[in-house]
Amino acid sequence: MKYAKRLLAVLLAGLLLSGCGGKTKEEEQALADTAAGDWELVSMSYSGMTLGKEDLDNSDITMTLSLFEDGTGTMEYDGLVYELAWDGSSITTDGVADSYTLEDGVLTIANEDTEMVFTRPGSLASPDAPKAEQETLAAGAALEQSVEESWTVEPLASAQDLVPYSCTEFSMDIPEGWTVRSSAMYTGMFHAIHVFDPEKPANQIFFMLKMEPMFPDENSRAMMALSSDLFGKYPILTNVSTQGVFEIFPQFADAMNATADYADIQTPYIADFSVTESFESTQGMSSVAISPAILRADFIQDGTAGEGMFTADVVPFAMGTGMGYYSVYNLTVLSAEKDTFQDWQPTLSKSLSSLDYTREFQSFAMSQSNQAADTSQSLSQSASEMSDSIMSSWENRNKSQNIMSQKQSDATLGYERIVDTETGEIYKIDNGFTDWYDGSRYKAISDDQYTDSVEAVIHWK
Repeated sequence: MKYAKRLLAVLLAGLLLSGCGGKTKEEEQALADTAAGDWELVSMSYSGMTLGKEDLDNSDITMTLSLFEDGTGTMEYDGLVYELAWDGSSITTDGVADSYTLEDGVLTIANEDTEMVFTRPGSLASPDAPKAEQETLAAGAALEQSVEESWTVEPLASAQDLVPYSCTEFSMDIPEGWTVRSSAMYTGMFHAIHVFDPEKPANQIFFMLKMEPMFPDENSRAMMALSSDLFGKYPILTNVSTQGVFEIFPQFADAMNATADYADIQTPYIADFSVTESFESTQGMSSVAISPAILRADFIQDGTAGEGMFTADVVPFAMGTGMGYYSVYNLTVLSAEKDTFQDWQPTLSKSLSSLDYTREFQSFAMSQSNQAADTSQSLSQSASEMSDSIMSSWENRNKSQNIMSQKQSDATLGYERIVDTETGEIYKIDNGFTDWYDGSRYKAISDDQYTDSVEAVIHWK
């Protein structure tokens, strides 16, 4: 309503207080014969901004003209009545004359910047007045266009198209501008891939086919360290589960980064791992794993709060021999900065699902592990399965918790969310928009729509 009132004030100042040209006596007489009577305002425009009949009604804005046959009349607006004079070409109020035209039952007062359109009362509701109805619809569309012209649209990074990436070991589609780090061909079944945004590293994919060892206790680690000092750097897994792997992930990252084969991977330091939801895992090595799960969790990475989906299958090997350890299969991380993962999740899942190991790499890797050959037809299938499982788990997340989280994020960042009723697309927009917007195309979203992805961020201030 505030927007409509402001526009009307400008129209009144710009039109009714400025004069316009005249017409011939013959034209004046022809118009005078038909203009007498009552008229009501149905649309108005100023510098490209337009309010239609519905907008005026919703804003409680009314203006009427009464043109008497004796050349006098009144204009009523907002409860006040003004006297006027009129002839065949102009209407004069407070000594200022404004020209008008009359065509097909529509009286129009206009100059270069301003236009006010009047029809006789009830004519818009009549089926005999299609042109007036069309003008009203057009006026509403012009209003929406004028609102949009004041917007600055900031596309979400997560909405970008994926671009192809390839090397001797694999190919996959990744977000444009992201960095890829991976181990060499000879790491075989222990191959690792890290795809991340160099500007916001918590936005990432980390995928490792197999990682070992993780130890059941200090004695086992000490025994293994006798053969290689490197084994002494790998962590002890006290909570034998998917969750336990990520709870000690910084120790795992230290061990990876101390190994020449993985020094360039930039294994992420996922710390303060806090599970918010847990889902059943049925893919990969889960049939022989201990407490497998797909986890939704919050974390801290290099001081940045993040959120994501995590999975890993923990499989025991040679336990009870004094040389036992755990192997971790299909270790997967899809994450983004806190409160943005909802938007990033479809893109990250799509990227992981596109991972395709080359035939050369698959042949080499599987030759290093009979177990891998027995449990998977292809290594690429493992990545696709993990992506599908994560997607399914995400779709079954606790939506009420997610809605609350998204609302808190909007409040912190100064946004509200609207939906385009014509396209169904959802936008974050600077707070306060729905307080003054009087149109019909955009409306505040429902609670359920907080679980839907956002198309872009709109700034209007």
